[in-house]
Amino acid sequence: MRTGLLGLAALLLASCSDDDEGVDCAQVVVFARSATGGCQSFPTPCDVPQGYVECCGGFLGGCVMGGEDVTCVDDPTDSCDPDAGGADCPGICQ
Repeated sequence: MRTGLLGLAALLLASCSDDDEGVDCAQVVVFARSATGGCQSFPTPCDVPQGYVECCGGFLGGCVMGGEDVTCVDDPTDSCDPDAGGADCPGICQ
């Protein structure tokens, strides 16, 4: 039983590190978009292409990349208004 728990813990905590950028690449799904595209999922923060903006809010969850100082704000590029009934509007992390 203990071996199984240790294996599960190792699997859950497994991560890679991108030494060039200091990004934690935990195995967690990240949603991001290009400047002109919609939000799409990536298997880790390291898989998000450079120049993409992390998506958050609504059904997407909170910000994964960027640390504690990053918050989810309304995405100014879409027509969804969280103050006008759009509680599930996607946002971007800033």
